[in-house]
Amino acid sequence: MEKIDIILLAEDNPDDVFLMRRALRKAGITAQLQVTQNGEEAIDYLAGNGVYADRTLYPKPSIVILDIKMPKKTGLEVLEWVRSNSHLQVIPTVVMSASEIADDIQASYVLGANTFFVKPSSFDELVRLLSAFENYWSTAKRPAKLPPGPRHP
Repeated sequence: MEKIDIILLAEDNPDDVFLMRRALRKAGITAQLQVTQNGEEAIDYLAGNGVYADRTLYPKPSIVILDIKMPKKTGLEVLEWVRSNSHLQVIPTVVMSASEIADDIQASYVLGANTFFVKPSSFDELVRLLSAFENYWSTAKRPAKLPPGPRHP
């Protein structure tokens, strides 16, 4: 069984972040949740740039969860950037959005999302979704080691 150690959540709504933290706890998911508030921060985190350069404080995530509608760069732009970087391509990347627009769902998969979830309308549904999500990703086989990223000064 593969353990999910770090979840990177790119989400600009503080209420959704709060609910995600609570739902993870209630679902019994012990992974550390790292949060970025916009698409540029998510890219900086994943690249290990700026304040995110210390990989002890900001380790590479086991899974990335992206909202689509974020400031500075959208979740789709982040997804496209992730998939264009060979050292990040193996990280499971999930889009979780309030959008049910067919074009958003299609674009997510075309750009390489591993899955797309519509944000649940209730807390209990979110807990059930996260439990199923954790069960799936904990049993899915992934590379034992992520490829090394580019070196940063």
